[in-house]
Amino acid sequence: MRGHTSSVWSVSFSSDGTRIVTGSRDRTVRLWDAGTGEPVGEPLRGHTSSVSSVSFSPDGSCIITGSWDRTVRLWDAGTGKSVGEPLRGHTDLVLSVSFSPDGTRIVTGSRDRTVRLWDAGTGEPVGEPLRGHTDSVRSVSFSPDGTRIVSGSDDSTVRLWDAGTRRPSQQCAESDPLGASCDGPSSTPFFLNSTGGWVLGPKRQLLFWVPPASRHLFYSPGTALVIPRGGPELDLSRMAHGVHWQQCRKG
Repeated sequence: MRGHTSSVWSVSFSSDGTRIVTGSRDRTVRLWDAGTGEPVGEPLRGHTSSVSSVSFSPDGSCIITGSWDRTVRLWDAGTGKSVGEPLRGHTDLVLSVSFSPDGTRIVTGSRDRTVRLWDAGTGEPVGEPLRGHTDSVRSVSFSPDGTRIVSGSDDSTVRLWDAGTRRPSQQCAESDPLGASCDGPSSTPFFLNSTGGWVLGPKRQLLFWVPPASRHLFYSPGTALVIPRGGPELDLSRMAHGVHWQQCRKG
């Protein structure tokens, strides 16, 4: 499917699978027939910089787009016309956009380190920006029931938010034990430290040591601890422990 004149940065299917929407560095949004691969109408123009994220509304009637021009736009998927004024509020590049399952709300993530909620009907912001990330927010999405929002950031964390109260619903999960700190009210992140092989707790305390031969079975040295079915098993039957068990490894 050819038509864009620069890098294509985002793609999305309509809910019925008949159409595709794409966003490009060429500043345009394009619609395509998923069956034939042919473009549907003319490119949607309005953004003044790269289109970084695109998505259909759940009923397929609208398209939401986010751009490096710091705005979010709504489009009529049938006519290709822009709906209302651009949604303004982010102070830096908009990197991710997503509709709620019922199509009434929009969530956006930006390089300004915030997550924002919008009323899809009026285009007005809903409450204050959600703050907590310490770097660009690269990806955002609603839960299937619309009650929670998940966001991923360049600060190496994932955060969960309550979509109603717009507060953190769980402590963030870190992918880098030496990265940004988490300060949410619940959840307990664990890490495998690649240098020493120790699994660290939420306050960086030593929990247990993983032998070098077993470390490659983890997804990566910095990921949250995951032991899948059929993966490594830890035999603790002969484990020695006590008040000063953290000191069992000689420095």
